[in-house]
Amino acid sequence: PGTSSDSLDDAVAAIAAFAADPSGSLEAVHSPSARFALETAVLSARASIQDQTLADILTTRPATALPCAVVVDDPAAARRAVSQGAQCLKIKVGSTGDLDRVIAIHHAAPGATLRIDANRSWSRALTRPLLHALADLPIDFVEEPCPDAHELLTDPLPCPIALDESLVMLTAAQLETALHAPGLAALVLKPTLLGGLHACLALAARGFSAGKAVVVTHTLEGPIGTGACAELALAIAGEHGSKVPAGLAPHPALAGWSDTVEQLTPTGIRRILLRTTPRLDQLVVAPAADARPDFGASRTTPRRVSPAERPVASTAASTAASTAARVMVASPTAATLDAIRIALDGRVPIALLHHRLPEAELARQRALVESAELPADTAVVLFTSGSTGPARGVAISRGALGAAATGSAAHLGWRDDDRWLLALSTAHAGGLAIVVRCHAAGVPIVLLEGNFDRDRCAVLLAGCTIASLVPTQLAALLDDPAWRPPARLRAVLLGGAAASPALLERAAARGVPFLTTYGLTETFGQIATAPLERAGEPHAPLRLLASVELIAGTRAEPALIAIRAPMLATAYLDGEPIAPRFTTADLGFVEADALHVIGRADDVIVSGGEKVHPSVIEAELAATPGVRSACVFAVDDSRWGQTVGAVLAVDDGFDEERAMACWTTALAPHARPRELAIAAQLPLLPSGKVDRQRASLLPRHGVRYPR
Repeated sequence: PGTSSDSLDDAVAAIAAFAADPSGSLEAVHSPSARFALETAVLSARASIQDQTLADILTTRPATALPCAVVVDDPAAARRAVSQGAQCLKIKVGSTGDLDRVIAIHHAAPGATLRIDANRSWSRALTRPLLHALADLPIDFVEEPCPDAHELLTDPLPCPIALDESLVMLTAAQLETALHAPGLAALVLKPTLLGGLHACLALAARGFSAGKAVVVTHTLEGPIGTGACAELALAIAGEHGSKVPAGLAPHPALAGWSDTVEQLTPTGIRRILLRTTPRLDQLVVAPAADARPDFGASRTTPRRVSPAERPVASTAASTAASTAARVMVASPTAATLDAIRIALDGRVPIALLHHRLPEAELARQRALVESAELPADTAVVLFTSGSTGPARGVAISRGALGAAATGSAAHLGWRDDDRWLLALSTAHAGGLAIVVRCHAAGVPIVLLEGNFDRDRCAVLLAGCTIASLVPTQLAALLDDPAWRPPARLRAVLLGGAAASPALLERAAARGVPFLTTYGLTETFGQIATAPLERAGEPHAPLRLLASVELIAGTRAEPALIAIRAPMLATAYLDGEPIAPRFTTADLGFVEADALHVIGRADDVIVSGGEKVHPSVIEAELAATPGVRSACVFAVDDSRWGQTVGAVLAVDDGFDEERAMACWTTALAPHARPRELAIAAQLPLLPSGKVDRQRASLLPRHGVRYPR
């Protein structure tokens, strides 16, 4: 009342009329507040469908964060606000100007700029004397000091003013005059009064063209309306490169709502999805700095944040036990990501179990978690893939999460347009690491809900700049001859299992910017990755991430890879320590600062005294015409001790006799497959890795090579 031409009855009637015939134009809605509400609903629905924020719909370059002016009434409140990071304070004053209180607040917070909101309470006679009295203070502007404040702009003013409610009352000529008056410092935009988001965008453009500041504020709307105002502020700030604090610090009326405005913090706006409609099969999450969990991680990014690192918590095992982990079945849904984020923010330990586990294995893992005493500072429990034996629970600390996010960011960097595809299970390090990295950095996640589907994955990739895939997923994309990586895709982290040279060559031929990686559950994902500048090169070296120390063998004598790194997990659930030094079951060597991984030591086949590394043979078999992928394992043999067995996933072009001729030329006798199984595809674990145990049980036939 008193600030809007609307009545509640008018707004309700306008919304009902539009609902009855939604084919009409929103501009035809006569009620400004109803137009704002309808525009917010329509654009938010579009944003949800397109995996964008409302700010993304309004501009192609929204800001990621923006400070807010904080309303204070007295010096104590000013000191509290400044201690929380406020740089601009707003003071509401009465008809006499309350000069003593304004001066006292300035003395309490001398480094903050001030905004004075008289709300048209000053008389014309007192306005100029009061502006003179304020002239020596660090005043940004005085909002609407008196009725018809625009008329003051015809003469020089001792203190600049801003126009707020009166903007809706000005004629086109009056607005044009005001925009070019030197005494006008800013336009204060209220979408409810001005008739919606696009009306404010247009007025903001005119303001910036005239050299004026633009401030978005509210009219005490509820959470959805206030959230839309926040999205508008981010859109305007990003579009025009403005860092002028908005007028959107949380107002007291919001305390009466059960819903919160997730965009707002006590002193600023963060970029986050405005949830006004349910999401069906995708999710964009974009929390900003003020709400990021303190994992001990810093963000390494060209523009968004300083490179200073927060302290990294120790990953050493502790005798103190934390509270029990909350067990979550990590279904690939938006709800799961929300629950993970809430748990991390609230420092609640969680154990993530894969949603596709058999019931017996799910029950076994749940029981292990519930009976375990977790090390102190445990953030999450993950289980190893179980590709070579029963899956083991791994307790990972908050410090390890932070170190992993920091190392990844230092290697890849961040861009303001980054969006990361999540097509991996969050029950494994590769998937959860995406959530941690993006949550710490304020980067949107695009979630592929449900089980992996090639076509849906290709659609979502079109809107992403980074993705993480396992080799079987990349192979599925490449099996579509029409698929090409989108131009904006700058990196595909390829891990979870060794990728065959044949797959890498196929990907390179399509222009996929893949980066091979090496990591384990015990290291919370990648500790070595190909250089970003060599994305898409099949022979790019694996470089260690910053702060990772590694001991391995030589090319002539590969040895077990041993790791020291701040991202190491603390311990297994049975109490066996992992940090500070972890010796893997993988054989490898370091040469020219590059890590070379040969394969698992427990997979090595010894045939007639000769060692055979399955990964080397798998690469050779996968290069055979007609072979899509291969799995190699040991077969007991009374004469040789062990011989090589293999399962091949083949297509119609496979010819076994021609293949045997190729293997005779390429492989030493002890390294050639002696027993062979042919399958349409290799059996996989829920993680996407090859299930070697199941593969070794498939029916096989003997192979005899010509002498």
